Amino acid sequence: MKTVSFTLKPGEQPRFSKAELAQRSALTDAEIEAEAEADADNPPVNEARLKRMVLARNVRLIREQSGLSQSQFAARYRIGLGRLRDYEQARSEPDLLVQVVYRLIHEDPDRARSLVEQVERVGLT
Repeated sequence: MKTVSFTLKPGEQPRFSKAELAQRSALTDAEIEAEAEADADNPPVNEARLKRMVLARNVRLIREQSGLSQSQFAARYRIGLGRLRDYEQARSEPDLLVQVVYRLIHEDPDRARSLVEQVERVGLT
């Protein structure tokens, strides 16, 4: 297990006493795992949540590769800013069609922008 240390700011009181720190240091990996699993504020990640987290990371990476902020990206591709934030923070998962659009943006951003503008001008036909 990796050891991490932190320093206090001048005048700041330690969060744990030396006895509490010694007790924590004596925990086995199994005991640490058990405490983590029992923490209601830190539930274990299931397969569905992990999938959404990976998808969120990919959505964010596509936007970052474009060099655009969230608001710029949302405006360029006519995606609701709140929806984009929800996707990037894994609060919701884009449906298949939205994922296809993200794939197009990733592979050919100029073509994606052109298609958005064309559909706005003349519709789908």
